[in-house]
Amino acid sequence: MRALVRGLSRTASKFLNLFFELCWLVPIHVADDERLVRAIYSPYHVKNNRLKHQAYDPTPKTDEVSVMRFEHMGARLCKRKAKSFENPAKKVYRGFAVLRTDAVHASHMEVADSRKYYCGHADIRFQMEELKTLEPGEPLEPPAQKRLRDLKDALLLASNYVSDPNPQKASWHGGNLEPPV
Repeated sequence: MRALVRGLSRTASKFLNLFFELCWLVPIHVADDERLVRAIYSPYHVKNNRLKHQAYDPTPKTDEVSVMRFEHMGARLCKRKAKSFENPAKKVYRGFAVLRTDAVHASHMEVADSRKYYCGHADIRFQMEELKTLEPGEPLEPPAQKRLRDLKDALLLASNYVSDPNPQKASWHGGNLEPPV
C-alpha cells in the first residue's frame, strides 16, 4: 500500500511540475503583494551579513535585475534555481533578499514577468535608458549615477536579507522569507 501511495505521489508531483514548467498556472501580471526574492552571492552581494549595493546591480547592457516570484516558486525551487547559478570559484550562494512588488513600484520602478528565462522569473526594471547602452566598465554620467544609487538604496531599504543557515543543502532551512514590515 505504501509503495502505491509513494508511486501516486511521485506521479502527481511530476504532473504538477509539468504544469509549472509550462507556466500555465502562473499569471503574467506580477501582483503588488507578491514577494520577490533575489539570490544573494558572496562576495558580490553581501558583506558581514549585510546587503551591499551590488546586490541590485543591473545585468550589463540592461536596466534589469533578476528576481524570483516567491508565491509561485516557493522556497525550495527558489533555492534550487539560485544554486544552479552558483560558481564556487567566483560566487557562493548565501541566501535571499526579499521585498514586495509594491515597494518596487513605490520607488518608481517596474516589475515584469520574464518567463522566457524560466517559470517564476521576473525583472525589476530601473527604467533608465542610459544603462541599456552602457558598455561594461564605462561610467555613467554623474546625474545618472546618483539616480541609480538612489534607486538601489530604495531597493535595499525595502529588502530583508535572510541568510541561509545551510547553503550546501538542497532545501531551504532558514527563517521565513518575508520583506521588512
